[in-house]
Amino acid sequence: MATKKAPFTFHLDEDILLKIKFIAKNDTRSTSNLLEHLCKLCINEYEDKHGEIIISDEE
Repeated sequence: MATKKAPFTFHLDEDILLKIKFIAKNDTRSTSNLLEHLCKLCINEYEDKHGEIIISDEE
């Protein structure tokens, strides 16, 4: 089954990355999966306060 996940690279402070890796390991997740999960939590929190974000085909 194909996935619609787009690769994305960004820079983090090394201490933050080490802590994220620690949390991921303790949650039995990959670092990538944990970051995706945290992004979804952030989006849900934002949408709860401001309404659903509508993404157009042009974005």
